[in-house]
Amino acid sequence: MAQTTILASGTTAANSTDIVVAAGDAVKVCIFSTNPGESLSGKSLDVYEKTAGASNFLGSLDTTKPSTILSGPGTYFVSRPVLAIAYGVNLDA
Repeated sequence: MAQTTILASGTTAANSTDIVVAAGDAVKVCIFSTNPGESLSGKSLDVYEKTAGASNFLGSLDTTKPSTILSGPGTYFVSRPVLAIAYGVNLDA
């Protein structure tokens, strides 16, 4: 698996680039920080699946659950809120 950054480390609210997963495939999404282990102060980065309507919330990533596996088919993204500590998102695909 090759690792790429789909949301650069930062503190501003932002969404990752789309994560397109083909049928039968799976990818790993994980958060990272230049200060690993730093608290998100109760905040999290949320994972969504895009649909024809509103996006579906799938779960949250934080320091206690820093990664998740996404299975295809589907198009997903990770949403970062405003944070005090810079965090980004990597994709292992």
